[in-house]
Amino acid sequence: MSKVLNSSKFTKYLAIAGIGLMPYTVSASGAPDEWDINGFVTQGYFHSDHNNVFGQSEDGSADFRELALNAAWQARGDLLFAGQLMSRRAGKVQDGSPRIDYALLDYRFDEGTRGRSGIRIGRIKNPFGFYNETRDVAFTRPGILLAQAVYFDNARDLQLSSDGISLYGTRNFTDGWVDVDLLLGKPNTESSVEYAYLSQDWPGALDDGKGFMWRTVYNTNDQRWRLGLTMGRFNLEFNADEPSLATLPLLTQMIAPRDGHIDIDAYLLSLQYNLEHWSLTAEFSRQKVNWGTLNGIFATDPENRFESGYLQAEYRVNPHWSLMIRYEELYLDIDDRDGTEAEARLGKPAHTQFAKDLIFGIGWQPSSQWLLRAEWHHVRGTGWLPEQDNPDQNMLQRDWNLYALQATYRF
Repeated sequence: MSKVLNSSKFTKYLAIAGIGLMPYTVSASGAPDEWDINGFVTQGYFHSDHNNVFGQSEDGSADFRELALNAAWQARGDLLFAGQLMSRRAGKVQDGSPRIDYALLDYRFDEGTRGRSGIRIGRIKNPFGFYNETRDVAFTRPGILLAQAVYFDNARDLQLSSDGISLYGTRNFTDGWVDVDLLLGKPNTESSVEYAYLSQDWPGALDDGKGFMWRTVYNTNDQRWRLGLTMGRFNLEFNADEPSLATLPLLTQMIAPRDGHIDIDAYLLSLQYNLEHWSLTAEFSRQKVNWGTLNGIFATDPENRFESGYLQAEYRVNPHWSLMIRYEELYLDIDDRDGTEAEARLGKPAHTQFAKDLIFGIGWQPSSQWLLRAEWHHVRGTGWLPEQDNPDQNMLQRDWNLYALQATYRF
């Protein structure tokens, strides 16, 4: 049998790192009428030599914190209710207002030696890549920030969850197993999504939307290899506020979007290789965004193709210490990788259309409840920076560094 499968150290490291955890869990027994209540508190500090992340980080910002309380009730052996209430403060992007992170009913209608299958109904975490479902739980991610090239915090609300229905299943094979998730629902379309896909908060709102997401992940029995493919499509309806538009300057009225919709097609390929101390991960994403029906300034370039990806290595020194290095790239238009065309058309600096980020991180877990991390980012480009924290795009610097600290306590 494989060394990985037999290694108690490897199993212990994975348990501590939280690799593979799902967001809806109860105790291992899964006994009927059993309750499980948990939560966490995370506080971050960010300092940058240029540009702002999570508040005024050029001056040093502690304007990042997460508080969450989750509960799960195993009503029967095949029926689970789970939910999480969360408050997230992230500079001017999110103000810390409590919101329902997820709330669902999970019914397993088939379970046996060959696999299991079930259905979830409610507000459900989107099955996107390896990390999205647990992206807010520090113990389950490899660093302070996930790869912004793929897990784009500016579009976090859209990526995070949907209100709808999900079918899931696991099929066991001789050498491994396959997990499949299919989600149909209405995605979250809060103001941060407008900044991500419309560049600013225009008069009007993304009031409605629909979409689907499908993910398949193959896992080997020794937990050494994981290979995943995610596909998704979202249709977001924008309803312009005509009375408010009428009060704006004529030029702004001419470039502002009108009633229409944004179509987003997303594809993500994920690969991970695990050893006793090492985990090597790579994910590559491509999105096609069409907003031609909105007219205004969007009629000048009605369709874009985004491309992004990262390579990441984690080294678990022992159950308490870990190291991470990652390189990632993001291009908001693969036909304009250096941003010069966007600069001529929109008047924004060319470097707002791409980002190349080299990250080094270190983590220390002194106990099962505490996790402390430090991270350094050396970045060329500003493609993933939030406009809410950087309202004057012309003041942004192409080359910059970000230093981050984070402490998390779970209970």
